[in-house]
Amino acid sequence: GLNQSFASQKRSIEQTEFLFVYFCFAVNDLGGDFTGVGKSSLAADKVVEEIRRKGGKAVANYDSVEEGEKIVKTALDAFGRIDIVINNAGILRDRSFSRISDGDWDIIQRVHLRGSFLVTRAAWDHMKKQNFGRIIMTSSASGIYGNFGQANYCAAKLGLLGLSNCLAVEGKKNNIHCNTIAPTAGSRMTQTVLPEDLLEALKPDYVAPLVLWLCHESCEENGGLFEVGAGWIGKLRWERSLGALVRQKTQPMTPEAVKANWTKICDFDNATKPRSIQESIGSIVEALNKINSGEGVSANQTSHAASAAPSGFAGAIGHKLPPSYASYAELDTIMYALGVGASVKEPKDMKFIYEGSSDFSCLPTFGVILAQKSVLGGGLAEIPGLSINLAKILHGEQYLELYKPIPRAGKLRCETVVADIMDKGSGLVVLLDVYSYSGEELICYNQFSIFVVGSGGFGGKRTSDKAKATVAVPDRPPDAVLSDTTSLNQAALYRLSGDWNPLHIDPNFASLAGFDKPILHGLCTFGFSARHILQQFADNDVSRFKAIKVRFAKPVYPGQTLQTEMWKEGNRIHFQTKVQGTGDIVISNAYVDLVPVSAASAKTPSEGAGLQSTLVFEEIGRRLQHIGQEVVKKVGAVFEWHITKGENTAAKWTIDLKTGSGKVYQGPAKGSADVTITLSDEDFMEVVLGKLDPQKKSQEDQMILRSEEFKQMVECTVII
Repeated sequence: GLNQSFASQKRSIEQTEFLFVYFCFAVNDLGGDFTGVGKSSLAADKVVEEIRRKGGKAVANYDSVEEGEKIVKTALDAFGRIDIVINNAGILRDRSFSRISDGDWDIIQRVHLRGSFLVTRAAWDHMKKQNFGRIIMTSSASGIYGNFGQANYCAAKLGLLGLSNCLAVEGKKNNIHCNTIAPTAGSRMTQTVLPEDLLEALKPDYVAPLVLWLCHESCEENGGLFEVGAGWIGKLRWERSLGALVRQKTQPMTPEAVKANWTKICDFDNATKPRSIQESIGSIVEALNKINSGEGVSANQTSHAASAAPSGFAGAIGHKLPPSYASYAELDTIMYALGVGASVKEPKDMKFIYEGSSDFSCLPTFGVILAQKSVLGGGLAEIPGLSINLAKILHGEQYLELYKPIPRAGKLRCETVVADIMDKGSGLVVLLDVYSYSGEELICYNQFSIFVVGSGGFGGKRTSDKAKATVAVPDRPPDAVLSDTTSLNQAALYRLSGDWNPLHIDPNFASLAGFDKPILHGLCTFGFSARHILQQFADNDVSRFKAIKVRFAKPVYPGQTLQTEMWKEGNRIHFQTKVQGTGDIVISNAYVDLVPVSAASAKTPSEGAGLQSTLVFEEIGRRLQHIGQEVVKKVGAVFEWHITKGENTAAKWTIDLKTGSGKVYQGPAKGSADVTITLSDEDFMEVVLGKLDPQKKSQEDQMILRSEEFKQMVECTVII
């Protein structure tokens, strides 16, 4: 009934505004002539009558499209909701450009462009609330190509395309799709200029089926432009020449350079098809990078075929990028830790943000910062057989493995190789393996999974045995959940670690990319999540961190709260990260592999190895298993021992006689110690054996203990 009632109406598709509610229609027609003069209810009434006669439901509205709220209200009053808006109202005031009056110009803009804006705006919030909407804008070949005597009409009709493209971007997250048609069909506007047989061949029946399909809930088309008429439909897209760079770094840009490159600028032999403003602006950003690096290359890298044929990738797979070098100091590791949420509010974080901390350490995920220069430095654009525009890449997945804790400062050499390329249909995936060395020692290994939008479909393999696989989280409630609220300045802080993409700081650039405001770096969220796991399951012991694998799912806005849900299965911690409040999963199918405690101790035999005091502390730990609760009640303090050998600290031990049944562990106190004691290994044994008065020794070393602290220390040694 819907198809017949709409397809069979033979009157103006240029002068009618249709609002569909399931199989219910609100039909708007002011009823004037093709110039916009006059008013009558007959036009709308005729369509309503025809719809009802064929079994549909319809109501008429006779307001001008400049009263869009009244038109939408008619639909809502009659049917309770609004799902589809077809903006089709239009008139003509054709004049050659020199003869167009202000009135001729203004009335065309008001009816075509402003009218569509007002009707759509009135329906927009209703569509957002119900999370569904389909909008059709009616443009014209005149707007697309231009036509003599229709400057006002052409401008309005192409303006509708711009409006449609914007709404397609803004409405996508609420399942509101907006498309544009440029129909050629008979109407009240053409019945006086086209012969009867041509009017019959161009009847609206041959336009309506396209509109119905674009409005169907299963149609995923969004932001499309279609010419349609006489039973033929074609989709249009923008095309752009490869272009040319016409300036060099530190050199002025001149018209002579433009002239010299004009043929190349206008050469469409290698034309590309940009599909978004991100691609357009991204190419300019890429060109700027090339200029700054002194390279003279094309400004347009938005080809949707990455070297087209699979054979073209033969030179890409296994290709090694030039080595990059990452020099960093303690300040850089501190900056990174702050960027991923480490804070003075959490005492255990001090080891990551205070270089004077006795166990100052580098967060394990800092390893991605050391390796990312290969990805951010433009090296991808130089891979042979592969044309990649940095504006089209998405960071899909990340794997990081450590072979030893990252030094607190140093210089690493990073070697990058293209491990594999996969065809995912809608794009291709490039696997980049990055190995980071300190001298000849391998410190860490990264695998970046880069998704290149629009470059797939070349018939390549979909999977790779070289890819580090993600793993689904267990089907049970998480074992632990930690949350952190990101700062409004989080992205601004994190970018100081080297990712300068304006998407994360510039509201205007973020808007162009389709976001309400700048978004947080995916690797920043990655750092938050890894820090939660290290804190929850490894007591912030960086030597226990082995590897992490994540899949990036959705963006995060600075100021949102990140919630890491964790499942422990042996030494693997599965996790996913959500935005608290929305429930959106932003990191999925992720895990962290931890080194077992015993293995972690074995990895650092130098600390405490060969010291007599080590045996004593281990014996204290065994004794506490039997008498710990009694001693804790009596002492109630935490002691941190720094054991020296020569002039250097050889080991640190903590005796916790304050919590639970007490415990002894190697390393600094997890929190704050009540007493910190520094003794040589030899003096410690002398104290233990009763051969040395600890109070006298401490006075000689100018370490002054309050009497209460001294008593507690003596109580501690009695345990032995």
